[in-house]
Amino acid sequence: MGVPTHPAPIGPGVDAPGPAPGADADADADATLADKALLGRSGFAAGADRYERARPGYSDQTMDHVLGALGIGPSTRVLDIAAGTDKLTRVLVATGASVVASEPSASMRTTFADVLPGTPQVGATAEYLPFADGSFDAVTVAQAFHWFDAPRALAECARILGTGGGLALVWNERDESDPVVAELTRLSKWDKHQPYPVGMDFGAVIDASGAFGPVDRTMFRFTQEVDRRTFVEQVESRSYIAVLPEARRRAVLDDVAALAAGLDEPIELPYIADIFCARLA
Repeated sequence: MGVPTHPAPIGPGVDAPGPAPGADADADADATLADKALLGRSGFAAGADRYERARPGYSDQTMDHVLGALGIGPSTRVLDIAAGTDKLTRVLVATGASVVASEPSASMRTTFADVLPGTPQVGATAEYLPFADGSFDAVTVAQAFHWFDAPRALAECARILGTGGGLALVWNERDESDPVVAELTRLSKWDKHQPYPVGMDFGAVIDASGAFGPVDRTMFRFTQEVDRRTFVEQVESRSYIAVLPEARRRAVLDDVAALAAGLDEPIELPYIADIFCARLA
């Protein structure tokens, strides 16, 4: 299976420590927000349980497409990179595939183990995968590729895939054409701190690696129903909110809670699943 039997070096994507005692909290937060790599490490160092509760899973349509495009089924060797709390991994495991999860955040790995006990996981980043060449038939990455050093991560994905192996990158994007989502974006300052442009063509990034063949991009719409608490927790689970000093974080969350208070439950949040699939060239 290629799962390491000893602790592997996990590279630079591990949980980052908090600010040093006496550090200016606002300056420290602003420095973190300006550094995508640091934000990716710091923003998910805690709060995995909230992430698991509030974030949407992946629609049946999305998963049927990914499983079909990569040919995932019983005995397929799959690596789910940046698996988080296992929202995608659990669907892969249900197919009977032989699945390993890679996740740099200790907080996320702890929640993962509680939700999906028995599934192998390693503390590793996409740029430093502790597996032998050709160890897997498919690689999946959900809601995370934008945090990676893309050239290095894609080279690692290509290295660990066997002949004809497939790659799938998946995002659940909030549909900002919806007025509630648009207002949520404004209040939560997503438009100022998003780590990548909404709707970005990651197919061009995959093509630039030279390792994968033609990229198929597919989109599906779906809706998540949440209560008011979950509506707020979704914002609270975002990396750029987690690193804010308490006063700034609370101000944003109070504004979001006020928006939620004026909405009927369940609140419908529309999403667009954005999926990129390719096979080794």
